[in-house]
Amino acid sequence: MRYTESYLSSCALAIMLFASCGPKPDSDLPDATPSGAEVETAAACDPIVDEYRDLMADYEKGLQEMVDARKVDQARQEEWSERAQELTERVKARGERELGLKCWQEFNTISQAYAPRVADLAMKLAMIQMEQGGVDPAMIEQMKNAAGR
Repeated sequence: MRYTESYLSSCALAIMLFASCGPKPDSDLPDATPSGAEVETAAACDPIVDEYRDLMADYEKGLQEMVDARKVDQARQEEWSERAQELTERVKARGERELGLKCWQEFNTISQAYAPRVADLAMKLAMIQMEQGGVDPAMIEQMKNAAGR
């Protein structure tokens, strides 16, 4: 099975989407990326933020399982991506004023924690698919270089 440029473009788009979900951490801080424990122990918030946290945790876990099994479920991957985009848009439409500062910050913390991990796993899955699909090794090397490996 050969993968087209449109599929690779879709993977790249998904990676860019997750990389841009939340604001970038302040570069003056030593390490502003929240740990998994900080995200998991966050106080109760608006149900939409809780739904987003649960989705991102499921998304990361599911992608990791796919990477570990070296088996890609593209439909499931697309479903998570679409749902994450939809929830992100809904949260941003409500904004800080409606959600309150605490919930708005919680949403941004979740985004900062999960976006890079999900993007990394999506890139790994794209490389697995290319390797299994007979894609030109030079293309795989370009993807690895783009991912910073």
